[in-house]
Amino acid sequence: MTKGSSDDRLDSWKAIARYLSRSVRTVRRWEQQEGLPVHRLMHQSQASVYAFRQELDDWMNTRVQRPADSSPLKQRPGDSSLISQNNQEFHPKSTAAIAVLPFSFAGPEVSQAWVADGLTEEIIGEFSRLSQLRVTSRTSSLAVKDSDLDSKAIAKLLGVSHLLEGSVVGDGQRLRINVRLIEPNRDDHVWSQKFAGRMDEIFDIQERIARDVVDALELRLGPEEEAAIGQPGIENLSAWRRVLLARETAFQWRPDALDQARKLLMEALELTGENATICATMGRVLLHHVEAGTVDRPSVIEEARDWESRARSANPHHPETRILTAWLAHVSGDLENAIDELRVALQSAHDHPDALLLLAHCLLRAGLVEQARPVIKHAMAVDPLTPLTRCFPGYLAAMEGRFDDALEPYKRMLEGDTANPVARLFNVWVNLGAGHADQAIALAKGFEGPAGDSTPAQLARYMVAAHVGNIESQNMPEPVLEAIKNSEMYSRYAAEAWAAAGHAKQAAEWLARAIDLGFFNWPYLATHSPFLSPMADSPELKPVLNRARVRWQALQEREEGNL
Repeated sequence: MTKGSSDDRLDSWKAIARYLSRSVRTVRRWEQQEGLPVHRLMHQSQASVYAFRQELDDWMNTRVQRPADSSPLKQRPGDSSLISQNNQEFHPKSTAAIAVLPFSFAGPEVSQAWVADGLTEEIIGEFSRLSQLRVTSRTSSLAVKDSDLDSKAIAKLLGVSHLLEGSVVGDGQRLRINVRLIEPNRDDHVWSQKFAGRMDEIFDIQERIARDVVDALELRLGPEEEAAIGQPGIENLSAWRRVLLARETAFQWRPDALDQARKLLMEALELTGENATICATMGRVLLHHVEAGTVDRPSVIEEARDWESRARSANPHHPETRILTAWLAHVSGDLENAIDELRVALQSAHDHPDALLLLAHCLLRAGLVEQARPVIKHAMAVDPLTPLTRCFPGYLAAMEGRFDDALEPYKRMLEGDTANPVARLFNVWVNLGAGHADQAIALAKGFEGPAGDSTPAQLARYMVAAHVGNIESQNMPEPVLEAIKNSEMYSRYAAEAWAAAGHAKQAAEWLARAIDLGFFNWPYLATHSPFLSPMADSPELKPVLNRARVRWQALQEREEGNL
């Protein structure tokens, strides 16, 4: 597509605004105040406007790369670091940390309760784009819903300085919303307000709430942050509802739930037309299918790539578009691209918990442990109560060979999600690594119900069998073997199991697969793994480890060159 072609040209303010996922008011202001490249055709009575996609893309890229305000700002002790696009560490200019507690719903129409959940999620999304404000993830905020803790205890548990709570009354036509901003240490509210309006005014109310909180906290916003407030990714109310329900449904991880989520997203697209948020969400739902092991992996990944392409066509700069691109790169082993996309996404969605955890995971897989450390610290601050987040300090410790230090974080993950077979597998692995074989054996026997036949359960028994010396007698079902081949983590665990049993040839075969899928943390594989490192110099393993070393060194050099 070349500049000047009909495919490249956008022929109205509405088309330009839709392409940039902003309101017409915002893009008009950008043109007047910040030089957004918009052209005019003059007529006798009026001027029509048009713009070229390539020029808009170039202009947006200059905004992304523009240096942050360097004026000194107060920083709270304990605030974490992020990694910037050029790999320099920087500290978010956080002057406050907030948790948006789940808004309550008081009827009279119970079917409208989704409005309270959606409002909570959208306000969290608004705040995650503000560099001066750290906001707790919705998952961690939900964990304290209906608890008996007072506001001071909740704030301490979540590590925040302020709480936002609200209640919604709605009948599908009219809304009444009460909101309070609380400073728990003072045991008092900083600000409170009542809002009322029609259902189709909910996005305006959401914007007013966000701006009032920003004013109450005396935050200073940059031009792009100022423009982003009140710009929903989905402006159609019915479509917005379907996307919210789809996200909730997808996280049940069952095949029927994932199919229902896809149905809801298709309905949403029929209401909005091409939309980056919806297309990116669809791609993520498909990848949930892959991770759940419920479908044919290659065909689903190919379909997810189609949705990524549609999201990019709708808005290539949207954080959700970049995060989907990163997920696809992650599952295919292209960690370099995944890391780059996530760093850019986090520049505009600073506290996105999924992006933070995926970035930490990619950095650890690539052997960039020091770069992963501040990202994990930030993720723990943003999402302290989610079981998966809890295990990441243990993951980092294990990658440094500190398996004893890894035990407690993985234990906390399993305690927070006892039915999760992957969490149990993690604990089998880390206990074997720490030399606690009896505990690992007991954990491997603890898979219950359908989870007993799952890939994590089969692999856990495989690892235990390697320890006790009878791995050769373990017959893996073909679907389980296929699932192991399609996962860098499962392949690495299989390699470590065969290495623990003293079988270098099989260990090398599985390790080669793990490296192909993007695990090339050479210091861990060659030095820190208690399973692989004892035979690192064997004729079978040495050439495979050299492959990991070459890729690890190349990424190290690239990172150093970006300093």
